[in-house]
Amino acid sequence: MANQETPSIGPAEASPIASGTTRPLLIGPPSGPVDPYPLRMSGPVISGFGRGSRELGIPTANLPVDSSITPWISDIPSGVYFGWASLLLPPTHPQYKPSSLPSSPENSWSIFPMVMSIGYNPFYKNTVRSAEVHLLKKFSEDFYGCAMRLLIMGYIRDEKDYAGLEALIADINFDCEVAKRSLEREDWRVTQLGDGGKFENEATQWLVRGLEENEKKAVEAAREEQKRKEEEGVGETKL
Repeated sequence: MANQETPSIGPAEASPIASGTTRPLLIGPPSGPVDPYPLRMSGPVISGFGRGSRELGIPTANLPVDSSITPWISDIPSGVYFGWASLLLPPTHPQYKPSSLPSSPENSWSIFPMVMSIGYNPFYKNTVRSAEVHLLKKFSEDFYGCAMRLLIMGYIRDEKDYAGLEALIADINFDCEVAKRSLEREDWRVTQLGDGGKFENEATQWLVRGLEENEKKAVEAAREEQKRKEEEGVGETKL
């Protein structure tokens, strides 16, 4: 994919944030996402720095950043994005609740709105690009090793450094509100499609499709790696 410009932001209500500036509360036109969105990304949930819960109170799920699997990821700007996530939780997980969207019995996906960052997190001075997903849903247990798919609907803002943790948290909370409000609009939803609505969009069908062989192998490898880390006491055990 060629280098892309960040899509323009449509008319929206604005609200002040911690920095004293204002940002729109809605992204994109009411008619739905504009090219090049939606973008697709998938992979197993892997362990990250563990800072989302510990320092920010905003748990995140990390996905591998691999241009051989997700070719477009090398070309898009670092920043904050939003969209929908489907998560293949085991039936034993407390939050297991299969989507009403059609999927095979052995592949019962749960769908959640999400906000995510792709980049280096300047506040923490990361040297490796990461993809960190925050689901707009509280979870009582983690879900390392589970398959996750992302339908990225739009771009919220670029990544930046902050004078302190409080300003960072305020901006992230505002990002969550932007994602929530933007996805509530009729032509931005996917979860309502299983309730008697149309289910004709191939991109949304992909969210609940059965796992492909490469996805199964990636999930199996991630679970083995997570098991190894837990046995050795290496890495974080919380999202």
